[in-house]
Amino acid sequence: MVASMESFTTDQVIRITGVSRRRLAYWLDRGIVSADIEEARGRGRVRLWSFRNLVEVRVALWLRDRLSLQLIGRVVKELRKAGLRSPLATVRFAVIAGGGRRGDNVVIQTGSGEWSHPITGQIIFEGTLPLQRFGEELTAAADRDYKRRRRAGMIERRRGKLGSKPVFAGTRIPVETVVRLHSAGWDLKRILDNYPGLTAADVKAALAEAG
Repeated sequence: MVASMESFTTDQVIRITGVSRRRLAYWLDRGIVSADIEEARGRGRVRLWSFRNLVEVRVALWLRDRLSLQLIGRVVKELRKAGLRSPLATVRFAVIAGGGRRGDNVVIQTGSGEWSHPITGQIIFEGTLPLQRFGEELTAAADRDYKRRRRAGMIERRRGKLGSKPVFAGTRIPVETVVRLHSAGWDLKRILDNYPGLTAADVKAALAEAG
């Protein structure tokens, strides 16, 4: 089910990764982690997180008892630069003494076995990030979270979300999308094939809502 979810809300990130709201807010303020999409809305901000962002939060949690906050931010930054869309099973990283203008530096070993930057100083810490394990754990946690909160056949309106339009409970899919597709001649199978997160009960509820 995770594959069909393009983005996650901050509440979902907290539930799926296990990070506390206070810690996540602090990390956001310090630039340790960030969401791919962040927009100002009224007096607040709306953040949408990609699965890659979830992995970055998980990495930061794993490192919090091993490295300083500043170095954790640099590890996450280097991983983002290296790309996590198709992560390796594991990724080695090293902290180099005095390797950067602001103190210790971080380097990542790429898939070819080379370091992301030349190592010109002494390695004072070296570790291996189990990215594949993190990805599998987060996928399982996201699926569990989805199933707990998904209510097939129910429609809800959430103030400030998608213009307060009716959506299928536990999703961001507007009811009007299914109604429009049905009016265009799509049968139940075709709708469910294109929206695997929906059920026959959802389609029935959408058509009943449309009257």
